[in-house]
Amino acid sequence: MQTFIWSPLFEAGLHDVDAQHQRLVALLNDLGAHVDSGQLEHIDQALNALAEYTVYHFRCEEEIMDRGRVAATHVERHKATHQRFVAQVTEWLGRRARGESLDLRQLLDFLANWLIFHILGDDQSMGRQVAAIAAGQGADLACAADRASDDPRTEILLGSLRRLYAGLVSRNEELLAAQAQLSEANLMLEARVVERTSELLKANQRLAEEQARVVEAEKMASLGRMVAGFAHEVNTPIGVAIGASSQSEQLVAELDTLLSAEEVTEQELRSRLEMLAETSRLALDNLSRAADLIRSFKRTAVDQSSDCEREFLVSEVIEDVEKNLRASFKKTQVAIAIDCPANITMFGAAGALVQVLNNLMLNSLIHGFDDGQCPGRIDIAVVAETGQVVLDYRDNGAGMSAEILSHAFEPFYTTRRGNGGSGLGLYIVYNLVTRALHGQIQCDSEPGKGTRIKMTLPRTVHYQNQS
Repeated sequence: MQTFIWSPLFEAGLHDVDAQHQRLVALLNDLGAHVDSGQLEHIDQALNALAEYTVYHFRCEEEIMDRGRVAATHVERHKATHQRFVAQVTEWLGRRARGESLDLRQLLDFLANWLIFHILGDDQSMGRQVAAIAAGQGADLACAADRASDDPRTEILLGSLRRLYAGLVSRNEELLAAQAQLSEANLMLEARVVERTSELLKANQRLAEEQARVVEAEKMASLGRMVAGFAHEVNTPIGVAIGASSQSEQLVAELDTLLSAEEVTEQELRSRLEMLAETSRLALDNLSRAADLIRSFKRTAVDQSSDCEREFLVSEVIEDVEKNLRASFKKTQVAIAIDCPANITMFGAAGALVQVLNNLMLNSLIHGFDDGQCPGRIDIAVVAETGQVVLDYRDNGAGMSAEILSHAFEPFYTTRRGNGGSGLGLYIVYNLVTRALHGQIQCDSEPGKGTRIKMTLPRTVHYQNQS
């Protein structure tokens, strides 16, 4: 009996993707056939083949999204789904390699349900957006307007599938946690303590390396979002300057025509000279504004992409981050207030502080103010004390319950698992403050009363890369 039966309903409208989906279905059915036969060697081979081809398929999809210039919102959510699936299958492979028991029927159910959900959800959405963008529609508009069908019943069905998948993931995570506890207890009772301990250390090392890679990818993604926001923000003054320059060119041509005429009045000349002076001033002001934005972005980008130590003004770093995130906050009713004396300096890796502030402000926007849908305020106050700087960050957003607050700094813990949340924002903040900046951090929050994060940092920090 086939585990998964292919149907034209699963087509995403992209030839390569559809062909790869059919190959995945064939590999899944092959795994199901071996599960029925009970031959463990063939089961392991089939599971490894499926895992390897899935990684190849995900890489192809991500290249298609890059080439098609699909909106970052969809790309990040899509990639996060890929990463979670790879992590799940990797865990299963590890358990098989260690000779641990595995409910193969449960595994098949998970794989089949996940494939249905992913094709009907993310992959078909990707196909529709690629087609819309190719037809001339903007990427963000294509993402926002994407619907599986005008029939509300289809959206209800996809919603049910998403909830089913979320339930399966939650159940698997609980089972994995229980299995990990049982394995740890068994290891303490077995005679091969040294051997198993060595294996555990190696596994932890691989996990740490992978976690460091994911954290670094999140930092680069943050820089990418900053680049997009900067490009949007600098476009306005450049556009105004170009328009003013064009007007100046036209006025110069009019002046040339007047001077070539046999008669010209002083009023005509003065009128055009006054307009020329105004357009020149307008172009200069906007070019100065663009230059200021570029200087700010250059400092921030260099700091965030390197571990270079330097002396920096804390107020300058805060203002640079605020400028580079201005596009993200522009269409919201979230106000940002900065209270930082201009003469407070620090020595160390300014990029670490840039990343901290960037993550905190985006975290407030997304979680505290519901992606900017709710009005609110962010206050950043800085005070210099003997040998240290105290940075007090507050927002008056949604806040966190005691349960969520207790997990706030844990890696991969997020309340937006189904909406592309990585759970790395505050984890990176905690690590940068405590390890890169050698400081202390405290978080207080209550539902409906906002969030306060207080950081105490030494004035001089000799940074050591902890990744």
